[in-house]
Amino acid sequence: MAIICMKNKENKNISVIILAAGLSQRMKTPKPFLLFNNMQTFIEKIITEYQLFDCKNIIVVTNKELINKFKKHSNVTFVINDKLEYGRFYSVKLGLQNIGECDYCFVQNVDNPFIDKDILTYIFSENLPDAFIVPCFNNKGGHPILLPKKIIDKIKNISQNNGNFKNILNKFKNYNLSIPKSEILININSPKEYDFYFKN
Repeated sequence: MAIICMKNKENKNISVIILAAGLSQRMKTPKPFLLFNNMQTFIEKIITEYQLFDCKNIIVVTNKELINKFKKHSNVTFVINDKLEYGRFYSVKLGLQNIGECDYCFVQNVDNPFIDKDILTYIFSENLPDAFIVPCFNNKGGHPILLPKKIIDKIKNISQNNGNFKNILNKFKNYNLSIPKSEILININSPKEYDFYFKN
């Protein structure tokens, strides 16, 4: 189903943080390098969609074991999370601290590879200056979320490093945006899930 843009994103500085620092313990192999198709890995597919959407800054947060395995891209910055024990929030915080000034920032998981330009366009079409956007399908929250500058700046300045990202987000206003695409709910966390979506 085609999705129509409802708001103009011109003159907006939009960034994305792609979270790819996890150890992929259930998958048994690094999720960023799983094949999405014959031409692209998960990370390459995700980066391509954000480039098509015209994201100004693309930040990939990864770990020191994987950093040298990524292909380099002209507008992609790689940031190392060397404290994986702190969890997901620390990766988000590191990413936000490296995007510079921006108006909005997507937070994208590497194990949600079905993102595309249409979904990003639809999410951004409902951007709000004081609330983060959660895309939903059948009343279930999916990914990626979209953070406005007001929330970005507050998260950057949180002193703790090992907080729970969901709990921290609960301190801010959010808007649940219904989207006609079930792909926003799909996470690939295990070989069984990968086989279901990619080998059938």
